Amino acid sequence: MARLVEDLLDVSRVRSGNLRLQRQRMDLSTVAAHAVQSVEFDMQERHHRMTTAFPEAPVWVQADPDRLEQVLVNLLSNAAKYTEAGGEIALSVEQGEQEATVRIRDTGIGISADVLPQIFDLFVQANPTAGRTNVGLGIGLALVRSLVELHGGRITAASAGLGQGSEFAIHLPLGAE
Repeated sequence: MARLVEDLLDVSRVRSGNLRLQRQRMDLSTVAAHAVQSVEFDMQERHHRMTTAFPEAPVWVQADPDRLEQVLVNLLSNAAKYTEAGGEIALSVEQGEQEATVRIRDTGIGISADVLPQIFDLFVQANPTAGRTNVGLGIGLALVRSLVELHGGRITAASAGLGQGSEFAIHLPLGAE
């Protein structure tokens, strides 16, 4: 309940322009590793197989490490929540020429094609009637998109459809070396 209230407050702060990032030069892989550690218990409790892939060299971005970790934890928590016991979740960090990308893939319930274009809108749920007891209110992904955009980045979602898993990709501009 406390997380829900905090997410609602964060959405309100972003929309009113009152949320300020504390940017610093940071290694994206380090923040991603911290996010994985934060959800490790949930992954083990649900018997998920979690894999990670990080480049050997640091991936430098200018970002607020706490807010970026919040984004990744939210996406990893969703992947865990909407993936059946024993499913697979993968996180990778990649560096391109001008941007860094974090991908989170799962073997979960997937997202139908008609919902995919609105998945980041406030109060939109991918599959609210999937018989799940731990369904959210459609706030988390809207907040994730807002926080990524505040960082000058973008987020995409892809799914081959219901029962086919999902992939979320965060694209952030590279920071100065």
